[in-house]
Amino acid sequence: MAHNDSRLNYSQEAWFNSLPELASEFHRRHQRPLVTISYAQSLDGSIATRNREQLALSSPEAMVLTHRIRAVSDAIVIGINTLLTDDPLLTVRHAEGHNPQPIVLDSNLRVPSSARLLNHSDRRCWLACTDSNSPQRCRQVEELGAELLCCGADLAGRVNLFDLLNLLGRKGIKSIMVEGGSQVITSFLESRLVDKLIITVAPRLVGGLSVLDRPAAGGSFLRLNSVSYQSCGPDLVLWALPNWQVT
Repeated sequence: MAHNDSRLNYSQEAWFNSLPELASEFHRRHQRPLVTISYAQSLDGSIATRNREQLALSSPEAMVLTHRIRAVSDAIVIGINTLLTDDPLLTVRHAEGHNPQPIVLDSNLRVPSSARLLNHSDRRCWLACTDSNSPQRCRQVEELGAELLCCGADLAGRVNLFDLLNLLGRKGIKSIMVEGGSQVITSFLESRLVDKLIITVAPRLVGGLSVLDRPAAGGSFLRLNSVSYQSCGPDLVLWALPNWQVT
């Protein structure tokens, strides 16, 4: 059943309180960070307009929830298209807590020198790229202030997420929050590298770009377990665990 206010129920509040311990145990067992996907979509599943323009979908109450997730996560991950479109800071502003480590999936090092993340107030931006970039371009980006995480490439020429998570595990990152955009969210789901889903649904119809740009589970339906719902202002927030035993 959905709740009638923006307060978290016990199990949801317990998740925030227990995430550091859960992530540490997960990291010990799997040598990679625990992955939470969290994003906001319209009622018809849109996360951007058809022209890829940013949509401010979350209510103020849901924005506080999003920033609480940022605050309890070691790192936050977005794709280069989100950076180019939104130029975000990825800091914690609407809740108490520390800023997570910003990580951008930028396979071909397209980051512009004007990106605000390159001038992050307290954390050097990490750019996850493939190992096919030229040494000259790598030096240029490092001189802009970024730290490079060089990974192998997947079949599509993008950053291999298994390589990335293993590298992050070795760097001591125990939990990450994946915010978007659609290619990044779909890639994590497609690779079965998602451990928690927290999805805000805004009561709006947009007719824009879908959060998934291809099947998320190899052509099968991905079922969700341990599903609960939370009213957050006018929005509805779904909490769930992915069931990777797809059929």
